[in-house]
Amino acid sequence: MNPKTETNVAKKLPSDSHWSEEPWARVKAAITERWPHLDQRDVESLRCDVFEIEHFLRVATETSAEEIQAVVREFAPAPSVLQRAGHLGEQVSQHIVPPVQSAIERVRYEVDERPGVVGGLIFVTGVAWGVLATAAYFRSQQKESLLQSCLPNAGRR
Repeated sequence: MNPKTETNVAKKLPSDSHWSEEPWARVKAAITERWPHLDQRDVESLRCDVFEIEHFLRVATETSAEEIQAVVREFAPAPSVLQRAGHLGEQVSQHIVPPVQSAIERVRYEVDERPGVVGGLIFVTGVAWGVLATAAYFRSQQKESLLQSCLPNAGRR
């Protein structure tokens, strides 16, 4: 691949967009028109990414998400499927990670405070699972009694 082709490919990638390009210049103009108190340098310091811009505006202004999306997405190019999937993953992780971390911290606290109780609970749970597994195994291996073997197939369990 020659260098000229490589630069053309790089220019077409959405992550390499610049504020001077046509759709992003219109987005910047719409942002500065709607929120004139924002510094243009702050806006220009952002990557040309719809989700990053919307997050910045949500933090910097006290405007509803719907209004921000309406202003930004009116002129911005549509995000790619990969960008949407990445954004969805970030949103899901923001909602799932804190409760999971809290639960893990609570378990660590309980283990540190009551190691004997936790060890006993684990032992009893293991014994219970062992008893259930053994009972299930022996029940599946039961042989027919002499009386059951004499009955026709319809009378058997």
